[in-house]
Amino acid sequence: MKLAGIAIALALTSSPLAALAQDASTTVTAPATEAKATSSVGNYGSLISSLNAGKMADVKTFTSASTVNCVSVSTLKGDASGDAAALDNALTKSATLVIELKTAIKANADLKAKLDTATCPIEKIVAVTTEADGSYTVYVDDRA
Repeated sequence: MKLAGIAIALALTSSPLAALAQDASTTVTAPATEAKATSSVGNYGSLISSLNAGKMADVKTFTSASTVNCVSVSTLKGDASGDAAALDNALTKSATLVIELKTAIKANADLKAKLDTATCPIEKIVAVTTEADGSYTVYVDDRA
């Protein structure tokens, strides 16, 4: 009988399901980080679509523990010269939305503090999206 109990205990502790059960209790918290510039995230098409659809992240939910990534428009994938006109049209169409976004950013002290840098100037922000991991991506129009 003791041998059967040991065999069951051994099977349970070496089972992949036991590892999953142990991992399920792990809590991961996102560290507070400063705004950081990233290489290309996304493409012109997704930025233009977000602008045309009026889809922006709810920046009121941004906290000091949130992560923000600043992406320069010049680093987006796609045809910069061909997509520039479409982006300009989307920005013209969404001008009011972009102004409201900048106002909301300035009203959120945590977000403003992280963005108030040379790499992510608020006056050049054209869009903010929320990523699957809960982080925020801020698009900065760095075109001349």
